[in-house]
Amino acid sequence: MRRGRIAQEEQTYRIGMLLRFIFIFRYATREQLISFARERLKLSYQRWLIEHSFKQGFINTYHEQGLNLKVYHLTQKGKRFISSYETFGPYYRFDHRHTGLNTFEHQKAVVESYFLLYKLLDIKQWIPEWVLKADGRPREKIPDGVIVLPGKTEIALEVETWYKDRGTWGVVVAKYDREISYTMPEYSRYHAVLIIAYSEFNYDGIKKRLFHLDPEFCKKAFMLTDLFLLMRGECFYQDEVRQIKEAIDLAKKAFPPSTSINE
Repeated sequence: MRRGRIAQEEQTYRIGMLLRFIFIFRYATREQLISFARERLKLSYQRWLIEHSFKQGFINTYHEQGLNLKVYHLTQKGKRFISSYETFGPYYRFDHRHTGLNTFEHQKAVVESYFLLYKLLDIKQWIPEWVLKADGRPREKIPDGVIVLPGKTEIALEVETWYKDRGTWGVVVAKYDREISYTMPEYSRYHAVLIIAYSEFNYDGIKKRLFHLDPEFCKKAFMLTDLFLLMRGECFYQDEVRQIKEAIDLAKKAFPPSTSINE
């Protein structure tokens, strides 16, 4: 009896984790779900969990004909299943317009970043962009997500798949300048911003444009990496390439001692 009860509890936990992964990104491909079950849940038989969740009515599929793409999204039953874990569960909506080429390419980049960051950092919470929009708090800039680390350290994420010119980056810097304050840290929303470029070419372009706009602020506020550097746990921060963990520690030290942000 005890073994069966533990097995049932473990199965419920695994289903809940899978559904919460879909909740974060609104939808996921089969390959992304398999990666999640393998890398985060350490399962040897990943497909069974997906098929079981589908047969139980927690998830359903949508076919994007133009891309020959099939994605999984939560059903009403799936939303109810995770309602005790996710405060914003009732706000979840699947919209097929989010599976278009541009948005899907960006979603892939964010998901890939998710897996890499979870390998590197002790992430306590991943807050997706759509939840940030739904929480009702006024923001100058809504990032692609926020990761919450131990000690209430909050890092905004910007995943870049397309080119931005200098003027557009100027707007980004100006908005984050109103979200991060080193003189009044109690009004800061984040400790830093991690920009993840999807290609080396994009990384080089961002590096050339971003850090010349407001050098003193950008040097402390922005970390820059690409997928290759991220695989090695590295980013460009404060004029050099260093380990992301080291960069985060430096970002926290950029604030005056004995002060707290986000309060």
